Amino acid sequence: MIFIVVATFLVCWLIGSLVSVPPKLIWFAEKYVLNFALPAVIIAKMTTVDVTSELLIPVLVAWGSMMGCAVAVYCVGRLRQWSRDTVGALLLVAVLGNTSFLGLGMVSGLLGDDHLSAAIAYDQLGTFLALAIYGSYISGRFGTGDSGGRAILHRLSRFGPFLALLTVIPLRVIGLDADIVTVLNDIGYTVAPVAMGALGLRFTLRVDRAVIGPALTGLFIKMVAVPGIVILVAVVFASTGDLMWSTSILESAAPPMVTAGVVAIAAGFDEKLVAFVVGVGTLAAFAWLPFVSLAL
Repeated sequence: MIFIVVATFLVCWLIGSLVSVPPKLIWFAEKYVLNFALPAVIIAKMTTVDVTSELLIPVLVAWGSMMGCAVAVYCVGRLRQWSRDTVGALLLVAVLGNTSFLGLGMVSGLLGDDHLSAAIAYDQLGTFLALAIYGSYISGRFGTGDSGGRAILHRLSRFGPFLALLTVIPLRVIGLDADIVTVLNDIGYTVAPVAMGALGLRFTLRVDRAVIGPALTGLFIKMVAVPGIVILVAVVFASTGDLMWSTSILESAAPPMVTAGVVAIAAGFDEKLVAFVVGVGTLAAFAWLPFVSLAL
């Protein structure tokens, strides 16, 4: 799946560089991800995930990493006087990591299948849950249109992933038929390639110099600084070789989430900045994550 996703990105990047792709086509792909495929996978995953006490470590590390990353991005943005649009975009793509489609594959390949339960907890109860809750808030708070509590609530009421999360609450009580879960999971498999394809069509290395600084800063915070802090915490309280902690460290170093990029663009943030951060981060991860695993 990882190589399919990256190949899709590269092919679509090549196509977008050679021919003029109708904006309506990209818009349709992004709407499909946000309003259909992503809600389907949220319902499938969040209604079936089990929570045990030993999985609290990756869940807490996930939320701690994201909140720490968000604070760092916001503070740096204020110090450097980045635009509201730039800060909002980075609060999504430089905070939410690709801990599912890419992260799970890397954990399995670099650390072993015995680490997958911890990685799933990090992803489903951490990053994925944050996409629906935190992602909804950032889209409404920093996105285009009116601000204020009423405006944010209005956007949330139309945000597919958030509505899917609300649907999960009663479904966890009454249960969901296994065949329905299978169908929803099958639909969910299309999220990464479709989202990555849409971003590939938007991606270009020839961006304004004003974009490069914030983009590289966001990537450094997300993929280097935050995992470094998690490693220090692991050394103090446990060991980087511990199964739960080693998994959490590798997941915290994951590149920006592809779907967060689609959410950011739908919210009206700078599409070139978003595509650049997600594209460069994803490509860099194939060298960076194996390097991080050497310390575990």
